[in-house]
Amino acid sequence: MFLYLSLFLFTFLSSTSAFDVNSTLAASSITRDQIMQRAQVWVDQKVPYSQSATTDGYRQDCSGYVSYCWASSTSGGGHWTGNMQEICTKISKADMKKGDAILLPSTHVLLFGGWIDSDAFYEYAEHQPGDVCRKSTGSYKYFADNGYFPCRYNLVSN
Repeated sequence: MFLYLSLFLFTFLSSTSAFDVNSTLAASSITRDQIMQRAQVWVDQKVPYSQSATTDGYRQDCSGYVSYCWASSTSGGGHWTGNMQEICTKISKADMKKGDAILLPSTHVLLFGGWIDSDAFYEYAEHQPGDVCRKSTGSYKYFADNGYFPCRYNLVSN
């Protein structure tokens, strides 16, 4: 009986068309709209920066936040800046789209939210202790001059 109930629930839940921004999408593709919806959840909740606390299974630091937005593995609280290149590919500035990231390996990562002009862009990030997850503006030149580069999640579908 339990097996039949489990199969029924699995079939029902896997066939529903509603999208829950907090649902686990690990190991499957995700759209840019889904990435940005997930990014806004932590901004709206003002999730505080923490390298030890978690929200939805992800560390509340920069790489945990980008891992959450990309719905990558929650193992260990998400990827960290030292291994994010396992799940993303370096791209050019000209190729950047909402939902991509700006990464300095082993140091910091933030989510790219779209261009304002040729240098300024919207950034979504968990920056440092004492701060909360927020949307703000950043300078591409500043990040590029400091060794950061743009990258794209390998499982983004568009």
